[in-house]
Amino acid sequence: MDNEEYYNTLGIDKNASQDEIKHAYRKLSKKYHPDLNHEPGAEDKYKQVQEAYETLGNPQKKAAYDQYGKAGANAGAGQNGFGGGFQQGGFSFNGQDFGDFGDIFSQMFGGGFNPNGPRKGRDLQYRVNLTFEEAVFGKETEIKYVRQEKGGSSKEHAVKVTIPAGVETGQQMRLSGQGEAGVNGGPYGDLYVSFVVGKSADGFQREGADIYSEKGISFVQAALGDKITVKTVRGEVELTVPAGTQTGTEFRLRGKGAAYVNNPNRIGDHYVKVVVQVPKRLSEKERKALQNYAETRGESVTPQKKRGLFG
Repeated sequence: MDNEEYYNTLGIDKNASQDEIKHAYRKLSKKYHPDLNHEPGAEDKYKQVQEAYETLGNPQKKAAYDQYGKAGANAGAGQNGFGGGFQQGGFSFNGQDFGDFGDIFSQMFGGGFNPNGPRKGRDLQYRVNLTFEEAVFGKETEIKYVRQEKGGSSKEHAVKVTIPAGVETGQQMRLSGQGEAGVNGGPYGDLYVSFVVGKSADGFQREGADIYSEKGISFVQAALGDKITVKTVRGEVELTVPAGTQTGTEFRLRGKGAAYVNNPNRIGDHYVKVVVQVPKRLSEKERKALQNYAETRGESVTPQKKRGLFG
């Protein structure tokens, strides 16, 4: 029994809190995400991180893993080949349960078992790919998959899914009764819908409900101050850059981030880091103006020519 592998994968110890587990997962998930890292082996590492967090990010499965290893953590989790079972904590939305395996574990390790009695059908898994914006704002969609129906037939089944605003890669939601038919009159299993969020076309990065971006400004704007336009997922925002702003300064735009998936009425923030851009080419007039500026500040500057291909 190996109950340390998942901890080693995330680089944490067994006493790590859920916040520490979540932080480690986000850091590694971003590092090895196939859309961001094209190095050999990155995709496999990404899958290992997802697998580790699927267990350690859920208190019930973590407890089972600590005691029984992988066998305990995976008890009762059906697989059907849709790929990528993900888990990130437990939450609910419009009566739908998100990632609670406690009842499955209790069925497997507690109480008696009657092979001739009614048994719940197998759970299924389905992966939904979302754009960055779809994950921020949520969407309604219909998914289709083949499941075992009552009576033994194999049929295509369709179900409408309301994806809440604020979901992230690694989270999954449970749709009760949308899995395969039960045995001996037992109920249908459940369908676990996992999410994979694509890369932002605008260069945005997410950390939970907060969104981060960079904005280039000129030396003059940084020195004198200016009003600039910043793009967010919720539209363009005018931002005042104070005089004397240094490169790397971060500004906070309240309520311009993603929704908190547990509380859709609460919106995260958007953080903008300004980067002072140095012009690569200067006209003779601009060069002289900068030299005069340096002289007024008492600075001695020896202008250098831009290096060519051979130095």
